[in-house]
Amino acid sequence: MERFLLRKIVFAGVGLCLSMKGVALAHDLFLVEDHFHFSKPEAVKVKVMFGHNFPYPDILVPRSAVSEFFYVGPDAQKREIKKVWEERTGDRFGTLFGEFVPRQEGSYLIAVSRERKGRRRHVPSGKYAKSIIFVGEKGRGNVSIPVGHRIEIVPLKNPVDIKPGDVLPVKILFEGNPLSTYVYATYAGYYSEDEPFPVVEKSNKAGVAFVKIDRPGIWLLVCNHEVNFSATLTFEIPAK
Repeated sequence: MERFLLRKIVFAGVGLCLSMKGVALAHDLFLVEDHFHFSKPEAVKVKVMFGHNFPYPDILVPRSAVSEFFYVGPDAQKREIKKVWEERTGDRFGTLFGEFVPRQEGSYLIAVSRERKGRRRHVPSGKYAKSIIFVGEKGRGNVSIPVGHRIEIVPLKNPVDIKPGDVLPVKILFEGNPLSTYVYATYAGYYSEDEPFPVVEKSNKAGVAFVKIDRPGIWLLVCNHEVNFSATLTFEIPAK
């Protein structure tokens, strides 16, 4: 009996390690811009990337695989990003680009999704990504509006108001409802062979997590649900 219980504990531990490793090494969809802060309205070039080495791309997301690609401006209007193209570095590698010109100063949410419907040999899945850019001196605007992704990270405070050392509260939604799950965070330039994410928090029953932002730079937040669904949020914390 003791041997049986020990075997169950060992298998459970191995399963947990594999589960955590799967989260750490999973490919995620994320957005990166050449600039996150613009002094005035000008063309914004958005990179759609799929990989696990932030902020660098890995596998190309072809234009045909994107379900939606749009932005929401300070006027809260949703507008499609129509100028989209691929730049390949190999058969399966490269970056998908999108470009648009902001119409006014303020904060902008940029969003993209890659969805797959369920089939006999494939379960349904969804990869969703958002990023926040700021145009103008103030860069203000409501970035806490959900854009309707099946799983989504909603910032409850504008990153333009976050200083290094502050906490960024975010709300995790799945199908519009609060979700309690782990939220992983990293920043451009971070590297560790042992810890793929330097910050790990868990959202509470209300779906709210408090992420410590300890330095300036470009940040990535990631959350997952039921293995097949993931969401990311990218933004930049300026040095102040």
